[in-house]
Amino acid sequence: MRNVAFSSVIVAVALSACGGGGGGTPPPPAAVFTSLVIPPKSPDLVFRDTLQMSATPRDQNGAPMTGVGTATFERLTGTAVSVTTAGRVIADQPGSSQIRASLTSGGTTHTATTTATVTALGTTAMVTASGVGSSFSPDTVKIAANGTVTWTFPGPETHNVTFDGTAPAGGNISDRNTGTEGRTFANGGRYPYRCTRHAGMDGAVVVRTP
Repeated sequence: MRNVAFSSVIVAVALSACGGGGGGTPPPPAAVFTSLVIPPKSPDLVFRDTLQMSATPRDQNGAPMTGVGTATFERLTGTAVSVTTAGRVIADQPGSSQIRASLTSGGTTHTATTTATVTALGTTAMVTASGVGSSFSPDTVKIAANGTVTWTFPGPETHNVTFDGTAPAGGNISDRNTGTEGRTFANGGRYPYRCTRHAGMDGAVVVRTP
């Protein structure tokens, strides 16, 4: 009898350890389409900028979801931008416009909104050739036609501004490590340039016409 009782205890412990009682960790709940998020929030644009927007569906835990469809976009207010249903935004004029993304999945629709702000192109811009290092800051500037860009050379490093293609009036800026020098850009287009003394030290002037 003692052997039988002892064996019964062993079996009971074994069943408990193996989850024989029907316990265990339940599976996580299925992901449910709960919200829609638009990055970046409140984009800042200048005249004739373009931006490809996207909207990310998220589940009840805030995790991104896939396979639930693609959002469609529309402009709700203002005339600062034009918007395609695929989310391509074009800056048309100074001002602001509210943009909405919508996505329906499994009979549930969620939306997200953001406001795009468009500012007028300036006629002046400043660029600093790094004092110690190898970069132009900012590396890209946007101005209106007939606008002027001024480069500052704080030293002690020596830099130059050498245009890769057609240069503006006045041509390239030769080696210097002090002072400032400007160039006026009469025609629209993109003007890439570099410092020939430092590999990877590149910049660009983007000129836009009405």
